[in-house]
Amino acid sequence: MNQHNHEETGGAPVVPWSRRGFMGFSGLALCDLLARQSCRASAGQFSPGSSNLEPHFPARAKRMIFILLDGGLSQVDSYDYKPRLQKEHGKPLPTSIKSPKFTFAERGHIIGSPFQWKQWGESGWWASDLFPKINGAWIDRLCFLHSLHHENEDHVTAMSMLNTGVPREVRPALGNWLLYGLGSDNSDLPGYVDLTPKDGKTFPTGFLPSSFAGAPILKPAGKGGNLKWDNLTAGFDAQREHLDFIRSVNEEHDPLLSELRNRELAFRMQGVAPDIMDLKRESQSTRDLYGIGANHTDEFGRTLLLARRFSEAGVRFVTATHSTSRYGNLWDQHAGLEKGHRGNANAVDQPIAALLHDLESRGMLEDTLVLCGSEFGRTPSRELFDGQMGRSDDGRDHNPHGFTMWMCGGGTKQGHHHGATDDYGYYAVKDRVSIHDLHATILHLLGIDHERLTFHHSGRDYRLTDVFGKVVKDVIA
Repeated sequence: MNQHNHEETGGAPVVPWSRRGFMGFSGLALCDLLARQSCRASAGQFSPGSSNLEPHFPARAKRMIFILLDGGLSQVDSYDYKPRLQKEHGKPLPTSIKSPKFTFAERGHIIGSPFQWKQWGESGWWASDLFPKINGAWIDRLCFLHSLHHENEDHVTAMSMLNTGVPREVRPALGNWLLYGLGSDNSDLPGYVDLTPKDGKTFPTGFLPSSFAGAPILKPAGKGGNLKWDNLTAGFDAQREHLDFIRSVNEEHDPLLSELRNRELAFRMQGVAPDIMDLKRESQSTRDLYGIGANHTDEFGRTLLLARRFSEAGVRFVTATHSTSRYGNLWDQHAGLEKGHRGNANAVDQPIAALLHDLESRGMLEDTLVLCGSEFGRTPSRELFDGQMGRSDDGRDHNPHGFTMWMCGGGTKQGHHHGATDDYGYYAVKDRVSIHDLHATILHLLGIDHERLTFHHSGRDYRLTDVFGKVVKDVIA
């Protein structure tokens, strides 16, 4: 893959497109098809029939699934065991734990974890009972990052930081960069699919052309329904006639024929995507594995089974967001920690374990990078304030200063634990990993040198990791 270095046009003509135009074609589908065309052109490899670009070096992973637990999974209630919280429950945090620059409320006393902790697997790693199916079958196969950190205390800037590498400026997200750098492995599907994004919106592409956008797939309208691809319409015969008419009029006119080729690819996509999204094509045993049909696991089970189906079909990057909760504000338990985290974990534990099992049984886990976590963690202490969330000894504030995520497959070490927080789980103190380091490592596993994947905009070369980032080689097998 050549180093990308060109202006916003992507090095190839991008034809303006109306979302309502052309007989109901999906604008996002067309954008993705244009993306692959633009991406190949920028690397000097443009050919309407080619499907992907060469990585900078041999990749450990061909594709990625990002499981996003929206709201802030508590590291000290899941995988970052801190027995001092139990011993010092009710006491103030020691003065040695410095106060962050910003908090939403005054910090209160230490809260011990309400969950049961034990040693899991052959490794005997301590974890809570929040995720028994994941831990029971997979804890010796996961690669943990216990020392992630950034400086963004609120959800909006933290989510932007996790996805784009900056907290406030609108820039491309990880999925946009991967599509820009590697293209798609299936010429009839987008290279980046965003399953059930919060509020139904995927990240904007920033300075990258909109042709590199993710394609959002929305939640079902009712319980037990299939996920929906907005604007994916029928009417194939009428569209085929319209395409043939455009071809007859514009046969000798470039670049109109180039646009026509992309519209025909978008047309073909409409014949492929509905089959992928039809989960009835899976066996009953597979649907049962993911918990489809069960009360708590049905929705996220459908989401992750669809993530596997899109990945298997050649989609490069899939985000699967758990953004539905019966227990308050997603994983954001300022109060009701035990009930909220327990209910959310019950909704995702079985589907996540099923996804890992399904990928492995199909021979995909080795070259599929799975990443799971939240935009930040939570504090070891409660917060003192009266308001909508109340005063509670059963709630934690936001904590971006030291939190945990895990990876699996895709060239990562098995049963590995990188980094550590302090004795209270507040700050990352050992082998600290910034978000830029995380992005550099992900790109490396997918065969991309994060310093060479650039886009020239407003007089400078931009990259996902900005001017920062180092590959965390310790987590690579």
